[in-house]
Amino acid sequence: MSFFITFEGGEGSGKTTQSHMLFEKLLSKDYKVIHTREMGGTQEAEKIRDIMLHSDILPISELFLVMAARYEHISKLILPSLEAGQMVICDRFVDSTACYQGQHEEIGMDLVYNLHKEIIGNLMPDITFFIDLPPTVALPRTFGRNDNNKFEDRNLKFHQKVYEGFQSLAQRFPERIITIKAENLNPEEVHKKIIDIVLDKIIS
Repeated sequence: MSFFITFEGGEGSGKTTQSHMLFEKLLSKDYKVIHTREMGGTQEAEKIRDIMLHSDILPISELFLVMAARYEHISKLILPSLEAGQMVICDRFVDSTACYQGQHEEIGMDLVYNLHKEIIGNLMPDITFFIDLPPTVALPRTFGRNDNNKFEDRNLKFHQKVYEGFQSLAQRFPERIITIKAENLNPEEVHKKIIDIVLDKIIS
């Protein structure tokens, strides 16, 4: 069955780990499922990702690079997979764009979603999991990584604003975004919450 699941959260929140854990679990249950990420997911989008994460680019330019990568990703991987009856798990999607690029005054969250609708159409996830972990707890997890990007290296004020952005989106789209408060849970406990929700949605 086709089903589109995304994972959102700040740097070091554990969303990537959780997306992979869900992917492996669903595979073990013989579901047809793929795992992908944004920015990226296709050869062309991965090249855009490298430019984006390691270059000093103006906010508007960042936004259009993200949208270009997403158009490639959706057109060449996500939509074909969904149309083939597969489940798609994606590490980040449009909500990250709203919280990262949309925090700039000249952009704003509404412009991000309006552009998404104009360029991409009505495709949105069936479920989005927001892994809620405050940046004061999450950011130290990124220290010492060999592949840190420019966003991970920004100050706490930036990451706090991103975190608050995700919180506001969870309130704005409660029918889609499910918040998993992860501060006092280990990865297995977070995973159990997620798999229970996903299997309930699939079965129902």
